[in-house]
Amino acid sequence: MTEAPGATWRLPPGSVLLVAVVLIVCAEVGGASMARFKVELTRWARSAMLARPAVHGLVGVRDVDERILDEALVKFDAGLRLFHMHAEGMGLVIIAGTTVAATLARSTPARAAIIALLTAGGAGYPLGYLVWAGLIPYHGPEKGKAIAEWLVWIPFGGATIVALWWLAGLVAWRMTRRGRG
Repeated sequence: MTEAPGATWRLPPGSVLLVAVVLIVCAEVGGASMARFKVELTRWARSAMLARPAVHGLVGVRDVDERILDEALVKFDAGLRLFHMHAEGMGLVIIAGTTVAATLARSTPARAAIIALLTAGGAGYPLGYLVWAGLIPYHGPEKGKAIAEWLVWIPFGGATIVALWWLAGLVAWRMTRRGRG
C-alpha cells in the first residue's frame, strides 16, 4: 500500500508501547529465570505434586509414579517456555498491529477499540501459559490447561483475534477503495 507523498506512520499511544515493551522484558526475565532457577522450580513443582497424589494419579509405586511426575514436569517446563516465547511474540504483535491501526483507522472509536483489544489481548494471552504452569502441580496438566483456557486464553486470545480480523478487514477495505480511485 502506498500513501500520498508526505503521509507517515502514526505511533500508537505511549501506554500501548509501554505495555508491549514491559511484556517483552517479562519474557526475557522469564526466560532467564527459567534457566537460572530450573532446579528450584522443578523441586517446587515436584514437591507440590507429591503432596497431591490423588490429583496426579500417583499410586505409591516408584516406577509408575516417576513416569507420571516426569510427564507433568515436562508440561510444567513447557508452560514456562511457552510463556517466554509467546510474550516475546505478542509484544511485537502489539507494536506492529497498533501502529497499523493508529495509521489506517480513521474513525476514532474504531481505532481506539482495535488498539485496546490488541493491547489487552496481546498482553494477557501469554499469561495463560504461566497460569497453566502454576496450576499443574495443584490440579494436574489437563485440568490446569482447562482452567487456563477459560480464564485466560479464550478471552484474551479472542480479543486479539477480533482485533486482528477487524484490522485486516480495515486494510482490505482501504486497499479496495484506493484501487477504485
